[in-house]
Amino acid sequence: MKKIGILGNPLSHSLSPIMHNAAIKHLKLNLEFEKWEIDQFTLSGFFSNLEKNQIIGGCVTIPFKEKLFDYCSDLHDSVKRIGAINWFKVENDKIIGFNTDHIGFHNSLPESIKKSLGKINIVVIGAGGSSKAAVESLISNGSKKLSIINRTIKNAEDISAKYPNSNIITSEIGSIHSEKLIKEANLIINTTSLGMSSGPAPNNSIINDIKLNNDIIGFDLVYSPIKTPFLNAIENCGGKAITGISMLIHQAIEGLELITGENCPYEIMEKSIISEL
Repeated sequence: MKKIGILGNPLSHSLSPIMHNAAIKHLKLNLEFEKWEIDQFTLSGFFSNLEKNQIIGGCVTIPFKEKLFDYCSDLHDSVKRIGAINWFKVENDKIIGFNTDHIGFHNSLPESIKKSLGKINIVVIGAGGSSKAAVESLISNGSKKLSIINRTIKNAEDISAKYPNSNIITSEIGSIHSEKLIKEANLIINTTSLGMSSGPAPNNSIINDIKLNNDIIGFDLVYSPIKTPFLNAIENCGGKAITGISMLIHQAIEGLELITGENCPYEIMEKSIISEL
């Protein structure tokens, strides 16, 4: 039987097996989903035995999103800009690297936001891998007023430098400038681990003490807990909250379609994991 799976370490808390097994069952695919929890020393052997083990692709998580560059013979354009691979596909004896995070991000946005990306003020908090995916999505879909704020401003500047024609503003978290950007924002995206239940600061949110627009939309890429301190702050001022579950599912739907050609309904994956959170 052909196999797909998730590659990473650790994988004990991963929701991918639950989501994808629900999709495989719903779509009646003749596929097996596996967990590949290996270390960097056995990574080469894993990729050497893909054909033998009937592996046709899979999703990738920490710590291998950047290490996969060494094993892919072809890369999707978005991977080159984002600098990370979160899906790979075996095709004609080649390993192709993809990144579906930026598509998952875009598909999670309300239609009203998608239509107005070129007009609204957008702030991205953080400058890690998730931030790069969010920025790629926003810029490629027409965002004109984008700011990145981060504790280490150089990391934000490094992302901005990849889009020299986009006039991205960068600022340091906690500065008067960054607070002004947040106050003027129509959409704020948290890409940091702040508020994550298993993270170093589960009760923290950068926007707690800042007055926000009443019509603010907040998108937290953290999905555990479903309602983070960041999203609570958004709702407390009358804004709309978008949970990280949406992006998690949408990137998985896109990845599975890349591998199998089949599109799983969002509700099937959502129902499978909601009780786990």
